[in-house]
Amino acid sequence: MTTTRLPKTITAGALLATPIPPVKWIIPGLLPAGLALFAGPSKAGKSWLTLWLCLQISQGKSVWGREIEPRTVLYFSLEDTLGRLQERLYQLVDAEEDPERLILQTESHGIGQGLEEQIVSFIHTYPDISLIVIDTLQKVRKTERNGSMYANDYRDIGALKELADKYGICILLVHHLRKQSSSDPYDQISGSTGIMGVADTTWLMHRQRMSKTATIRVIGRDMDEKMLHIREETCVWTLDEEETAEQQALKAIPDYLWKVADYIDSVGKWQGTATELLVAANISDVKPSRFTRKMAHYTRDVFSPRGIEYKYTRTEQKRLFEFFHDDDDDDDGDDDDIDISELFHWGIPQTASSASLASQRSRKGSKHGQGVATGQPAEKPTGTAPNPCEAAGA
Repeated sequence: MTTTRLPKTITAGALLATPIPPVKWIIPGLLPAGLALFAGPSKAGKSWLTLWLCLQISQGKSVWGREIEPRTVLYFSLEDTLGRLQERLYQLVDAEEDPERLILQTESHGIGQGLEEQIVSFIHTYPDISLIVIDTLQKVRKTERNGSMYANDYRDIGALKELADKYGICILLVHHLRKQSSSDPYDQISGSTGIMGVADTTWLMHRQRMSKTATIRVIGRDMDEKMLHIREETCVWTLDEEETAEQQALKAIPDYLWKVADYIDSVGKWQGTATELLVAANISDVKPSRFTRKMAHYTRDVFSPRGIEYKYTRTEQKRLFEFFHDDDDDDDGDDDDIDISELFHWGIPQTASSASLASQRSRKGSKHGQGVATGQPAEKPTGTAPNPCEAAGA
């Protein structure tokens, strides 16, 4: 079984005219052909989940609402005995089922010591094979004292990726996480960044000990990032919810910011301190300093889509916010007469509306960027509009 191979060098014009085979999905939207990594903490249920996935794929049964094409699967279960695998199969396989397309192997050679040849032999024996699972990665790696960890990781994982790409299959490596926590969840993967650097797809599982629920972050070159919320029921992991990266980002936004945006929408204009705004919006248990930082961070997600803008002014006595809607700037003096292209001799067509130009001036006039509303309805501004040149030079 081989895939369509392009020449190593090709012109951009020739590439544009060359039909490229579509991505081959083992699990649509979650697991494509290539080198994949499934990492999670020890004793989190990775092997149970992996065995269930192998059964579903080999029998053409759906996986979390996705239709699967039945294919032969090879599962290197290198930390288990045949007796343990049999006990698990008793709990996962119905009495009338006969999963002949799932091949189980409890022994293997190491990378660079015969594993590659062992895999190629299986591929020739089972030409319809689509997935090979190695559980776990560390079992097929030799201890290497020479060279850097990154170089060794990249070499070993790269050897398996080369096989996956050559034969158009998926090789899924089950791996462990470090015990140390990290702000970047992918930094918890044991080993160097060379492992994830080679992988086309990464599944990152997190589960609290003894919990019935878990999450799997899915990221890859052929897909957008996803978060799967799964639940264990009678040894099978079912899908509770699936989130895109955009949905995850929205969930991270504090609820009190949406409440403030609703309040500003209701009053139109507002000015005052962060403390006064929290009181006006009936929000408690939030420190003004934390609110101010979160508001600045999520302005584009919460306030800008509603046309809400703010200016931030710091005096010796207090820090004031002024909130308004971008279409409120029509009352600001003679803004319609200002031509930015004439000021700077740029010769740029004047396509921006008066409201958007006023919005730009209000942002330039603030030392601290964009923000959100608070306090009491603001008085209608009077006087001459600020000079954008002076604001930029402030």
